[in-house]
Amino acid sequence: MFSKVLVCCLFAYVACGVVVENVHVPQPYSFGYDNVDEFGTRMTRQETGDEFNNKVGSYGYVDAHGIARTVNYVADALGFRATVQTNEPGTKTSAPADAPTYSSSVEVAAPVVVKAVHPTPVVVKAVHPAPVAYTHRVAPLAYNTVARAPLGYTFGHTTIA
Repeated sequence: MFSKVLVCCLFAYVACGVVVENVHVPQPYSFGYDNVDEFGTRMTRQETGDEFNNKVGSYGYVDAHGIARTVNYVADALGFRATVQTNEPGTKTSAPADAPTYSSSVEVAAPVVVKAVHPTPVVVKAVHPAPVAYTHRVAPLAYNTVARAPLGYTFGHTTIA
């Protein structure tokens, strides 16, 4: 019994050991890509990081029709900050979610509706119904019914009608 307690204590001592992890300091890096797919859409990304864990980068796309969006960003001790440049239809220069968006899209004016000076009357001809052809009357259906007959019930030896 003493040996079992000793083995359990040994396992507990080993399990409680201090684990020393190596702390890695941030290393400067840089990466990026520029890719064009089979539909002509161009996707780009570029980012650099320094030894203080600050990040600077951008990403964006341009489709086959020339519609583009580019996001430039900085992530450092002051937080994440981004600016968006786009020419997407329907966008306007604004600052939603503290991310300035600069739009160079062309606004299309709404079409002007021109009404006629004098409305043209519409002539509708009356449609006369075609004569209805009557057919011969069909004889009514004959229903056979059974006359109601009294039922007999028996309780013991007595019959009730």
